[in-house]
Amino acid sequence: MNSDIFFIHTGSALHSWLNYISSVNRRYVLAENSIKYPVSEYIGTQIDPEQIYLDKLHPNLNDRYIDLRFINKYESKEYECAVEFKYSRIGYTDQKKEKRRIFNDIMRLKLFVEKAENRKGYFLLCGTQLDFIKSFQTIGWNDEGKINNGLPKEEKKTSENDEKVNLIEPEGFFTNWFNFKKGDSLEIDLSSQEEELKSIYNDFFKEYEKSFKSGMTEDNLREKNPITKLIYLSESSNLKDIPTPMKVGIWEITIE
Repeated sequence: MNSDIFFIHTGSALHSWLNYISSVNRRYVLAENSIKYPVSEYIGTQIDPEQIYLDKLHPNLNDRYIDLRFINKYESKEYECAVEFKYSRIGYTDQKKEKRRIFNDIMRLKLFVEKAENRKGYFLLCGTQLDFIKSFQTIGWNDEGKINNGLPKEEKKTSENDEKVNLIEPEGFFTNWFNFKKGDSLEIDLSSQEEELKSIYNDFFKEYEKSFKSGMTEDNLREKNPITKLIYLSESSNLKDIPTPMKVGIWEITIE
């Protein structure tokens, strides 16, 4: 099994678990810190559980941690994998503070994979289908969208509109960092002069400067841009089948 298939299975397992939690009205247990547990439990059914580590110190930063690390073999080669998690919420994920936290995850994963050839990094974001779409995948601010709070309408899925529900056009801030078509990659330009992006990038280096290990500088961290590649994106669910359907996306983080 290659790494893409492994994480597609992981994403599918999490998606099923989230929809179960939603169906039994226990969404109050869902948050950034809680979703790492079902993911690690699933991974523990596929590999030796002794090779799974939660909240382990980042190997290349002082006093910084990675949500989930584990060791696995893909196509007969052993890799150390790191996963960072975020949970989407309208009015939170689309705010600058959370944008910064998501970028920090990307950079921590970028640093993780560029320091050793046998490492892989992944960013996982999930939430209710509506929150995922409105606060992350499609943040639209055209005149038509403003009628619906600047966001796309969520429709009941029927045999007549299956394609429309699952062909939501990505729009807004996060398209600077993520593609939403399976297999597509996007290079993040760390030298961007766009005002908000530049501010977020500069904030990262200011915040993390004290965590840099010996010999690490802002200049050498900017030498290679991070690249995100969509591995898994769950399909939009039928609203009449699940009271509050959930959505999951997983991106691999690599370097140029």
